Amino acid sequence: MTPQHTNDTEEYKNIINENKSIKAELHNYKYHNNKNSIQIPIFLASDDNYAPFLTTTMFSVLENTSELIDFHILDNKISTQSKEKLLKSLERFQNKKITFHDTSNYNLSKFPDVAHYTTTAFARYFIPEMIKGRQKVIYLDSDMIIKGDIKELYEQDLGQYPLGAVLEDFASNYIYLKENIYPEYAGKDQYFNSGMLLIDLKKFQENNYTEQLVNMTVKLHDKLNAPDQDVFNIIFQNNFKVLDYKYNFMPDLEFLIHQKHPNLLKIKPLILHYIAGKPWKKLSCRNRDFWDVLICTEFEDFVKEKFPPEIKKTKKEHKILQTIFSIKNKRIDGIKYKTITIFGLKFTKKIKDKKKK
Repeated sequence: MTPQHTNDTEEYKNIINENKSIKAELHNYKYHNNKNSIQIPIFLASDDNYAPFLTTTMFSVLENTSELIDFHILDNKISTQSKEKLLKSLERFQNKKITFHDTSNYNLSKFPDVAHYTTTAFARYFIPEMIKGRQKVIYLDSDMIIKGDIKELYEQDLGQYPLGAVLEDFASNYIYLKENIYPEYAGKDQYFNSGMLLIDLKKFQENNYTEQLVNMTVKLHDKLNAPDQDVFNIIFQNNFKVLDYKYNFMPDLEFLIHQKHPNLLKIKPLILHYIAGKPWKKLSCRNRDFWDVLICTEFEDFVKEKFPPEIKKTKKEHKILQTIFSIKNKRIDGIKYKTITIFGLKFTKKIKDKKKK
């Protein structure tokens, strides 16, 4: 017998998917009828393990913008099957171009593997060599969900700076960087997260920043803590545009952010960045934005593999599932109703009784 919550989850998925299809049709219409549409180049990096999350991030970009998105994937051995799933997941969106760049062309093996980071992270150093004829590009990590129009970020004015980024001044990475890695670091707490970068390609090329990043990484290869991020902060210390926290908001570190910046309590993030508590490692209501997108992709089986219905849930997990989604049938004055609860929002509709044979 099929478990009831399996049927409930399937109905929930259908509701979310239908909503996202409507949004896609709306953005496709706007894209084809927008005479002032711009093209936004976005780079992301992934290996095959991260392909489901790469797809999820790309999907969330497309469902929130009507501009033409020129995706460039820094491809570290993504399988043919995963690429096919990615392309099929995004086929409902017409405002996109997708190019895969083989990272083996950039000799990433000379860079260090540190903790849970892979050498794929260093591929972003070479972005200016992969694209021509653009003034700016956006780089995004593949553990992000985009909540609004990415055009807003792309149109931020960098002024005289070669890149824009969001501070990670609420953590202690900048202290560790100065005390243990690079004593000459003078950026103090103006330490930024490299998961989202707005890059001025012309300034990057004119100052040969790619070579500077590579050389510094090789020099400090046995000392780095947050590999490419530490190096970016050394090379661009006191030489980057500080962007609003909403462009790279880290919900799993929300307490630390608000502790340092109480004024950010009412922030409305444009980008959610899961840098510590990865959504695919723990079932939680806090990660609803991530799951709502992933279940609408061709990687939905990942959910079943990670949280199979036949596994008996703990009381805590069952309570979380009930909070996320539940369906209850009720009869009032002889009329049958179905109440669907999705993250606290309730939708009630009449149900026609099946005719008795």
